[in-house]
Order: sequence, then structure tokens, then C-alpha cells
Amino acid sequence: MDLKILNFETVVHPPTWCELDLKALAHNFAELQKLGTKNMAHPLGIMPVIKADAYGHGMIQVADCLRECGCKYWGVSNANEGLYLRATGFDQKILLFESTLAAEAKDIVEYNLTPTVCVLEMAQALDQCAKQAGVQVPVHIKIDTGMGRLGVNEEQALDFVETIREKCPHLTLEGIYTHFPLADTDREFTLGQMRRFRDIVYSLENQFITFSFVHAGNSMGLGDYKSELFNLARPGIMLYGIYPLEDLKQRIHLKPVMSVKARIIFVQTIAKGRGISYGHTFKAKEDMTVVILPIGYSNGYMRALSNKAFVLIAGVRCPVVGRVTMDQIIVDVTAATLSGHIPKIGDEAVIMGTQKGDAISVDEIAHWADTISYEILCSLGNRLPRVYLSR
Repeated sequence: MDLKILNFETVVHPPTWCELDLKALAHNFAELQKLGTKNMAHPLGIMPVIKADAYGHGMIQVADCLRECGCKYWGVSNANEGLYLRATGFDQKILLFESTLAAEAKDIVEYNLTPTVCVLEMAQALDQCAKQAGVQVPVHIKIDTGMGRLGVNEEQALDFVETIREKCPHLTLEGIYTHFPLADTDREFTLGQMRRFRDIVYSLENQFITFSFVHAGNSMGLGDYKSELFNLARPGIMLYGIYPLEDLKQRIHLKPVMSVKARIIFVQTIAKGRGISYGHTFKAKEDMTVVILPIGYSNGYMRALSNKAFVLIAGVRCPVVGRVTMDQIIVDVTAATLSGHIPKIGDEAVIMGTQKGDAISVDEIAHWADTISYEILCSLGNRLPRVYLSR
């Protein structure tokens, strides 16, 4: 017997899915461009961060939408992500935030990727590959002014850049940047970073070392800090419609791109006193109706949401009861029933998003799970079938 292998994402009407609104994505990109014009003295544009499969939104679909919007730059994590974009036909400038392994130098040069350089061995490997290919390779230097992660220590920055200029003639010093770890919680620390980074850039200029791109602004940095120095910003979370700080809602209007929906697959009555799900962490205080939704921790809906989260059914908030299991959650629909709706198999429930005037945001889900919105987006977006709403 011949067996046909089906692509999972071609299954009609998946019972649980992520819905991605590309019109909202295009709107957010336009809003970020406007914000960049306001907060940077000489803006060269916005470089959206589409690493980690565009925070669970789908790197290729997001890149395609942004390309149609006129986007000229993208930021990704590593060479594999950059190569994936190149292999699927994208020729925009791609900055790699992680590029410290000399073994990656050949691919970076061959596929015209722009590496971050903060290790001399990597710079030398890139220079050698560029020499062999007969090209100049643009690089961005990352300076660590307080993140404590990748980057040249700020005290060593001047010597490092001078060394690159002298010993790596086939590298073009195109960009220099740093990163803000406390932009949303410690303004004074962040302003101090900006001052020290500015001093480094100006000191290099005094030695006739200039950069086309000077950047530091992640979403929070772009939204809340004006600069005469920076000319490029690299927002991530705001591109997808999420505010890193509530105050930013007064300055920019964003639309959430991702929604998560599911269809009810079972309805039953639970008698008073009966326990629900593993461990019976919830027991019915009275007879109640519950429904089963086909989403669990295997789909990125975290076990930490057990007995804490809500979903929307008929526009009414209904609590998740009992422990989240691998593939399913159990929802008390008493509130929906009292509103006049009798839930039935096949009805649509909204796990994240809007339904009949109410909304459950990714920030709420993150709060219930004691984590951050980034983790929720990546967990759900990377583990569920995606449905794209066209522009």
C-alpha cells in the first residue's frame, strides 16, 4: 500500500492555530519609522529584528511583508538565520547579532551577510576570506557598555577598533553599536550608557574612524530615548504590536499581530466535588459545565498557566481550571452560559486576541505565567500552525 505524506500545515481547519495579521505588521512598521524620524537626529531607517523566527511570527512571511513595505535592513541572531533568508531569495542587508565563530566566516562572506565583530580571531578570519574572494566585507563593532553579554569591553573599544583598521584591510568599519539592558527600568543607567558610548564614537572620529551606522535603540530605546548620535534603530517587540512600557502607548499606536484561537472539542458537566485534571488541583464547588480546548504545553501553552489563565468564549472571560496538560486545557464556561451562550463542539475560543469587544493580551498571559511576552510569543508562535491574514 502506498502512503501519502501530508504537510501538517496543509491540514484543513486545524483545531488550534496562530493567526498573524500582516496588515497590523505593516502598520507597526510605518509607526516605528515615524517614531525613528522623531527620536533620531539623522535617521537612516529602521532595522526590524526578525530573529527567532520573527519572535514566533514566521521569519519568511514577516520578511516578505516588510520587503513590500520598503524595508532595507534586517537584524537576525546568527548565520543560519541569515543563510535561510538568502536561500529564500531575500537580498536586503542582514546584520548578524551573533557572529563570533571563525568557522562561519566563509559563509558570511560568500552570502553577503553583515557580521557583528567583537572578537579579533573572527575579524581575522573574515579578513582572510574577504581577501580570497576579492571583496570588502562590511562589519559592525559591538561595544559592551553594560549588558555583560557579547561585545568589546568599553575600556578596550578604542584599541580594538584601531587594531581592526590596521590588521584587517579587507573589512569595512560600517557600523558600531551597543545594547541597553535597563532601558525600561533605569533611565539614569541607560543615559550613562549613551554618554559613554557617544564618547567612544567621538574619540574614534578624532582618529578619523567614522561609521555609516551608529545604533543602540531596541524597542524601548527607540521609544523613550532621543539621540543626536544614533541614526539607525533595531526594534523587535514593538514591531509585533507589543509595548515594552505602558507609557509608550501615548507616543505610538501599535496593533498586535498574533492571535491564538482554538475550537471546542468536547463539552461535559462536572458534578459538585469532582476533581479536574492531573493532581485534582481544582475541585468543582458546584455542578458546572466545562469545555476542552486542544492546546497544552506541547503547543507552547505553559503549565504555569494552570488555574490562573482565562480564555474568551462568546466574548466572555472563562477561567482555565485544573492543570494544563500536554495537549489540552479545561475551561469553566459558567460565565459564558450565564451570558446566554451555550458552548458547543466546534465553537471558536480565543486564547490570545480579541473577541466581541474583550481582549486577552500577550502581556496578561505572560503575567499569569510569571514570564515575559517574548517567551509567550515564541512558545506559541513556533509550536502552532500559522494562518496569515493578507495585507
